[in-house]
Amino acid sequence: MNRFKQLFQRYILGKTPEQIELARLVEKGLKVGRNTAINAGFSIDGAWPWLISIGDDVTISTNVTILAHDASTNIVRQSTRLGRVTIGNNVFIGTRAVILCGVTVGDNVVIGAGSVVTHDLPSDGVYAGVPARRICSIEAYREKYEKLRAERPDFSQIRPWNQWAGATEAEKQQMYDGLADGIGFI
Repeated sequence: MNRFKQLFQRYILGKTPEQIELARLVEKGLKVGRNTAINAGFSIDGAWPWLISIGDDVTISTNVTILAHDASTNIVRQSTRLGRVTIGNNVFIGTRAVILCGVTVGDNVVIGAGSVVTHDLPSDGVYAGVPARRICSIEAYREKYEKLRAERPDFSQIRPWNQWAGATEAEKQQMYDGLADGIGFI
């Protein structure tokens, strides 16, 4: 069997474009740990993927960018800057976050949606903003949401989180009405 056919069957047949791109990046050296979810629309540096390491139990939300290079230095007639990116274990990266080159993200970290990570983020923290700054500890975050979860609607009593695509109109209305005065959970 020729090389193209082998690659086609291994990486392309029955896969989404994101799965195909992720397989290509891994083949080029991207390191991805166990139980890691990389959602649609990701942009992981395709020129330097071997400089990027993603740990175990990581969730990368939609439209996250991870860069191992910075070509802005070209404007001052300098070479492109390169840096390793290391993302620890048990990390959540929110939608549209950007992780820049040369950054290490510790273990047990939440990075808020739209954040720009320009420097190392120590373990056990919640970070958000442009540039990303520490908001609170993971323990404070856990306590806040444990309290809220006890007070607010829990829609997992109606359906598991991954079955809401098949919700009835009545279930959708129940959720809509239940969120009229704030957040809820699934």
